[in-house]
Amino acid sequence: MAVAGTACGDTNSMLMPASSENTARNHSVFALSGTSASLPAAYQFTSERLARPQLLLNGGVNIDVAFDLTPDNKVKLLPVRLVVPLPPAGVTSVGMLKSTSAYSALARAPDRGYIIDSALVVGIGETVVLQLPGSGCIYGEPYYAKMVVDSIIAAERRIVFGSLVNRNCGFRALTVGIPKN
Repeated sequence: MAVAGTACGDTNSMLMPASSENTARNHSVFALSGTSASLPAAYQFTSERLARPQLLLNGGVNIDVAFDLTPDNKVKLLPVRLVVPLPPAGVTSVGMLKSTSAYSALARAPDRGYIIDSALVVGIGETVVLQLPGSGCIYGEPYYAKMVVDSIIAAERRIVFGSLVNRNCGFRALTVGIPKN
């Protein structure tokens, strides 16, 4: 029991060394409503793939967060559990937290304050930190990511955003490169 409790800490030597490099990426998605079903309207941060939300044959889903636009052209982020009405057993929770830090200045994911499985509305330039299921993590530690809405092309119902994902179990660093913590 002590191992599981301490393995989640950033300073503990029980964590496996980081092996995945954090890379900043830019993406373009379309609003979930009012766009063609052939256009990507969601993102799976853990695999860094754009998709249209769907149930997979294995009972899972192909997204972490879907994107929509509000009537006043802000971005509504919808965690997977809000998109799939009756989520299959394997669908896990996504936590989101609006940050007061600028995207480029946010170097570490907070350890608390995430709103689990609830929609979050953000405008251009607002930074969001995500706590994502760490499916490959031995002790169930989450992955962390950050994103920022760069622009909204309302006429196309298109959203351009930047993201950085730390796919190292339990590591909170949100800077480019191999994380140290």
